[in-house]
Amino acid sequence: MTYLSERFNQQDFKNMEPGYNYGFWSEPDSGKTTMIEKHLIPLAEGENKSILFLYPRSAIGDQLEKKFVSHVIDYRTYQSLEEDLSNGLIMNHYDYIVCDEAHYFVEDADFNENTDLSFEYINNERNSVKILLSGTPEPLQYVEFEKPVIYMSAVNYANHNVEVVFLTRSTKMIENQIRKELQEGQQTLVFSSSATQAYEMSRSFLEHNPFFLSSKGNQTFKDKNDEDIREKIIKEERTERSIGFMTAAMNTGINFNEDVKNVVILGSPSSVDIRQSVARVRKGEKNRKVRLYIQVPFGQAIRTKVESIKRDLEFTDIGIYEWQKRYGKRKVPSFVWHETDKNNKDIAHIKINKLKLAKLKSDMADFATMSCDTVGTYKRMVEKFYPSTAIHWLKSSSENIDDFLEENEGKFLVKHEQEAVKEMFKKAGITNGKKTVGPKVIKDFLYQKNNYSLVLDKKTIAGKKQ
Repeated sequence: MTYLSERFNQQDFKNMEPGYNYGFWSEPDSGKTTMIEKHLIPLAEGENKSILFLYPRSAIGDQLEKKFVSHVIDYRTYQSLEEDLSNGLIMNHYDYIVCDEAHYFVEDADFNENTDLSFEYINNERNSVKILLSGTPEPLQYVEFEKPVIYMSAVNYANHNVEVVFLTRSTKMIENQIRKELQEGQQTLVFSSSATQAYEMSRSFLEHNPFFLSSKGNQTFKDKNDEDIREKIIKEERTERSIGFMTAAMNTGINFNEDVKNVVILGSPSSVDIRQSVARVRKGEKNRKVRLYIQVPFGQAIRTKVESIKRDLEFTDIGIYEWQKRYGKRKVPSFVWHETDKNNKDIAHIKINKLKLAKLKSDMADFATMSCDTVGTYKRMVEKFYPSTAIHWLKSSSENIDDFLEENEGKFLVKHEQEAVKEMFKKAGITNGKKTVGPKVIKDFLYQKNNYSLVLDKKTIAGKKQ
């Protein structure tokens, strides 16, 4: 493998023109930030030029500031820049602006409505060379750049650290597998899109002294975070704990330079979520390999998500008037907001958050084909981003029921089919105290699924009530 710092040199940066965007798309451990340290910083020092280095998580900056010290470079989070821009502050001029984890603009737009501020500032900056770094650049194709991105390198998917992938729908199976790995002394990292899920699962592993980390901005779990571990990760890139549970906010930029053997991803992860989570474990000198566990969502959950995205995206075709006629006058798509007129507070102007819109388009590309075949889609996703890697499906007995529900939703079941369903529940161990299966057992199970209910209407078929 050739590192970016070997492929590019000071002259490459010297040839770059102000106002243009240069994209270094490259996989983890390919030396993106090392390239900046070895070539761009010395160039700026020699020519008395300035660099603004932007990053999405404070932990990244804390790590970088300890590694790459120079008077020509300022480190800032995108969020601090956005705060200054929203307050109307005038920014200093920089000859180079480096955007680390550049997919941030789109990926964080889901929960940070201000990513458009930092993006527009950079996008409209004509006197700075703009350098974009990312291992997952796909979301940026849905962004409108003032000047097209000049691609300096492309991601080499064959260069990865995943030795085997396990797919499953069952949280319980993942928990059981984690316990087995822990008994064998294998270190494990668990990422979840839900802080609640991550924290509650961590409580099931108290005998293994787990750590829990969520975003510093998450007020609900602020007192639950293991801040000493966060600090240790920043300073040493290690935790020395056998297992840790984190939210998706921790899957960007920070590094674990220790012998992690298993990476677990829960929820409904996108391709970016998966790759960013795996990338937290650095190969290091030992060329570490990890076992990847991915929880595959049910088709119904994805269908609901896709329908919501489709509804919002209709706005771009039919406009606000027709959209509200169709979906309600008090509703607006998730990427639309209203700005109060400065001169007349009774008037509001419709605004579009282009980064939120880009995020919807990116999610649509990931999830649209998934609604019909979630398992197949995740398999294809893994095959693309982790080629030549063995993929296994971990299936629990209760999943036969889940598959049956998806295939037979809305259908009327005749007598022998009803008996087959009861037998399926028995084999899965879903019974009452007497080890039998009746309507109440089935109703209770379906109630937990949220998306299903049991209707007990009878029909007469061939003269018999069914």
